[in-house]
Amino acid sequence: IIMSYRNNYKAVTIFLILLLVFIKSLIFIEGRINISTLFFWSLPMCLFIFTASVESVKGYQIFCFILLIYFLLASLRVFGMQTFYLDICEIFFISALFTHCLFGPRIINSVK
Repeated sequence: IIMSYRNNYKAVTIFLILLLVFIKSLIFIEGRINISTLFFWSLPMCLFIFTASVESVKGYQIFCFILLIYFLLASLRVFGMQTFYLDICEIFFISALFTHCLFGPRIINSVK
């Protein structure tokens, strides 16, 4: 049961990352960001998919700090400038992924 829970946990992690990249791609399509911003924003997300697959405790911990930076940048757009519904979705899913990644080391260590 625990192994299937870990596999589901990895799947949810990867799904949330891909959902965030998709939302950022929609923001790019609407012309609110340029291609270099999309690339540099998506690069750490895509690299973390590998770390989540390997189930690295340090990777989850480091990614939480990266997500805090993403949260700060998204919150500037939501609360500081003109609010857009995709920005609200982005900040919501960044918060969900951050909370999800906080429990990653505990899930990984629960089986070991």
